[in-house]
Amino acid sequence: MLPPPPVPTAAPTAASIASPKKKWLIGGAIAAGVIVVGSVGAAIGAGGDRDEAPQASTAPVVVETEEPAVAEPTPTPTPTAAVEAEVVDAVAFRAQAGSHLDDMNKDLDDIIVTVQENGFWRLLSNSGELAFNFGQLEALDVPANVAVTWPESLVALDTTLDALSDAVSTQDGPTILAAVEVVRAQVEATRGVANSAQ
Repeated sequence: MLPPPPVPTAAPTAASIASPKKKWLIGGAIAAGVIVVGSVGAAIGAGGDRDEAPQASTAPVVVETEEPAVAEPTPTPTPTAAVEAEVVDAVAFRAQAGSHLDDMNKDLDDIIVTVQENGFWRLLSNSGELAFNFGQLEALDVPANVAVTWPESLVALDTTLDALSDAVSTQDGPTILAAVEVVRAQVEATRGVANSAQ
């Protein structure tokens, strides 16, 4: 007897043969895709880090650079100490103050003559000269012993000069002459303070 013929099995199809390969190919493609995407992401991330790193490092460049230490400048002594130590020459002060006060008296004499001659415009220039001489008195360096009385005397003199200026604006002779005498009295009081300087 003959052995029975072999039972025919289903012929393998292309799909069934390719199936394990296909799985490996798909799996490999996915793995390769993941690797590629990961590499691209890492490259982008690294590129981003490179772009940001210079920005972060440029901000503190000045701070991080090593420069030689500069010594702090030594503070210079304040000039007030030198001024306090400086002694004002009382003789020079008296001479200068006396000269300016003499000029004021001359201007007051000119005002009297101008009033007697009924001249008004000359009164304005005399008032300007008085103001100039007063400014010269204010600019003087004052000795210590008259540091309080001298400014007080100048305030009083300035007040009388303001009254004279107001009197000049009235163009009334007797009013102007009365104001002149008040100023002259204060000029002499101021001279007394100047002469007391030591």
